[in-house]
Amino acid sequence: MNGTNLQEALNPHDTLSSASTSVLETMFFTEAATVQDEPHHIDPVACLLHSSGAVEGTFSVAIDRGALLLLCECFYGEKPTSSQPFELVCELTNMIAGSTLSLYSPSHFCPLSSPQLCDMAVHLEGSARPDATFLPFAIEGGLVSVAWSLRIK
Repeated sequence: MNGTNLQEALNPHDTLSSASTSVLETMFFTEAATVQDEPHHIDPVACLLHSSGAVEGTFSVAIDRGALLLLCECFYGEKPTSSQPFELVCELTNMIAGSTLSLYSPSHFCPLSSPQLCDMAVHLEGSARPDATFLPFAIEGGLVSVAWSLRIK
């Protein structure tokens, strides 16, 4: 399937939504509900990574600190150490990016950069790009938002 057919076959919004909710439910035992109103994060932590190959672009995730701490407890099975929340938001970003690309482009190789913590402004800036898909979800403890900006080669 060439890039044009690939882009027509799957909707980036639906793919990102499906991948994000699946990761949150499967890996963190957390239900995610799409937020219709303008999302307002409370004390968020954000992370960014880049994809290359057949699908180039960026993924970023921002999550309210309270929700992040609850995800850590679900994931690690205990209260997190001081570094685990930051490690977990990077891993969450990696999982959502990998899951999205596996759904969107299952037969193409799309390497991912190492996830890096970033400013919330970087996350919001990426979500405002014309080629971006931005989805906010309500989860226990707060809000998580995911942004994906893609370019198909």
